[in-house]
Amino acid sequence: MKTVSEELEILINQFSKEDTTLCLENRFPYLYTKAYYFLRDGAENYSLNDALSLPDDSFSAQDIKLLNLGCQQILKGIGFNAKKPFKTIGIRGCHKLFELFHFKLKNQQATKVKDGMLDKMIFEHLMDKKEIIYYNLV
Repeated sequence: MKTVSEELEILINQFSKEDTTLCLENRFPYLYTKAYYFLRDGAENYSLNDALSLPDDSFSAQDIKLLNLGCQQILKGIGFNAKKPFKTIGIRGCHKLFELFHFKLKNQQATKVKDGMLDKMIFEHLMDKKEIIYYNLV
């Protein structure tokens, strides 16, 4: 059985040079690891080991379903590139996903695209204040 690091390395090795740069600039390995453990451990067990005890009671049962969908997409390398945005998690689901990973929304820009609206979101980590950019199709 592969470790989370080995699985992440296999995924990143499939990325283009551009995607590898984007994924590293946007802390994708950090999100990948958090998503992996969330899916492996489940919401309740994950919160026991989380520094902020997330997800907490502010996350509804529907939010937890959307977190699962978002985390599954992260494990497929989705979200950090406008060409491969998150899908089917909606605006609230996306915001709750990044809240789970200790980020707060700083800025959001919507652009009309063929399939709907593409949100470009800038999030800031609560502790180190570093910013990341992720995309969500709604």
